[in-house]
Amino acid sequence: MTAPRPLGYWLTTLDRLLDDQVADALAERGLSRRDWHALGRLEHGAVADDVAVELLPAAEGLVAAGLVEHRSGEYRLTESGSELVSEVQDGPVQAVAERAAEGLSPEQYDALLGSLEQVATNLGWLGDRPGRDTP
Repeated sequence: MTAPRPLGYWLTTLDRLLDDQVADALAERGLSRRDWHALGRLEHGAVADDVAVELLPAAEGLVAAGLVEHRSGEYRLTESGSELVSEVQDGPVQAVAERAAEGLSPEQYDALLGSLEQVATNLGWLGDRPGRDTP
C-alpha cells in the first residue's frame, strides 16, 4: 500500500483516468468528447438554435455525419444518432464504468458514491435543488 494521498489527488487522478478511457472508447467510434457531450444533450430532446451555443462546435460535423439534423430552428438526433448513443453508452462507456467498479461489492460502490456525494454537499453542492451548484 502506498502512503496516504489526499482526497484532491484521488479525485483528480480518477477524473483523468475516466476521462482518458472514455475518450479512447469514443475515438474508436470516431467521436470526440465534444461530440459525445452534444449527442448526450440532444438525447434528452431537441435544442433550439438560441440555446444551442454549447453544441455549435460539434453540430456541423454531427449533421454532416447524419447523426444530428437541423431544421425548423432546432437540432435533434436522427435515428442513426439515437442508435449510436445507445450503442456507445451500453457498450464502451458502460465497460469503463464496470472496469472502474471491479473488485467492489455493490455495497462498497454505493458507500463510495454516498461518501463522494456527502463530501460535495459539505463543500456547497446543492444537488438537484433549483439553483444547484455544478462542478
